[in-house]
Amino acid sequence: MEIEVKKPKSATDSPNGTLTFEQIKDIVGNGWALIKDPVRDGSILLGGKLLYHSRNEDEAVEEMRIMRKEHRLYMKYCGERDPNTVYLL
Repeated sequence: MEIEVKKPKSATDSPNGTLTFEQIKDIVGNGWALIKDPVRDGSILLGGKLLYHSRNEDEAVEEMRIMRKEHRLYMKYCGERDPNTVYLL
């Protein structure tokens, strides 16, 4: 299975490719983001370097599995959750 790496275009406009979480959400929309060097305040994600994004969770998980050997990564869903959906952890 070949995975297409989707690089964000606007990350190149930021110093060192670092984006705020709001900028990442604007790029990703309702999808999954792999974020390198995440900046957090406790459990709240403030930003980081967007390496990859996909609307498909399985693709994002596979890409994280491949990339995590080289980078400290954070995976985050950027869309709105359906309030009628139950999530099992």
